[in-house]
Amino acid sequence: MVESIATSVIDKALEAVLRKVGEGKKLSTEDLVVLMLGLFREIRKDITETNKRIDALYEMMSRNYEALNSRINEVNDSLIKKIDEISNRLVEKIDETNKRIDAINDSLSKRIDALYDLLGKIYQTLIKQETTQKQ
Repeated sequence: MVESIATSVIDKALEAVLRKVGEGKKLSTEDLVVLMLGLFREIRKDITETNKRIDALYEMMSRNYEALNSRINEVNDSLIKKIDEISNRLVEKIDETNKRIDAINDSLSKRIDALYDLLGKIYQTLIKQETTQKQ
């Protein structure tokens, strides 16, 4: 209430001072004070308006930040899921490859054992022939 009364008084005094300026009359010290009060009031309005705009921009930036952060989290979750899927597939492929290698190793081991047995039999046959020929 007091502020509205002060505003009304400053408005009336400012009108009177502006009339004096319009008429080309000399301004008193009090008139200059009234002009300064009017100027300060306008500066205060400008500052208040600027603060409102800053607050609005801050809120908009906060919403944009939250939206961007949410989107980044979605992309991150999606990438983690894809990486996990690829990792699981690689583990499966590695397991399959290891099983195939084990099967090949078993097969080779059996073949090598068979060849070793065959070589042993050939060696024994050759020794028998050699012994038989010497007698």
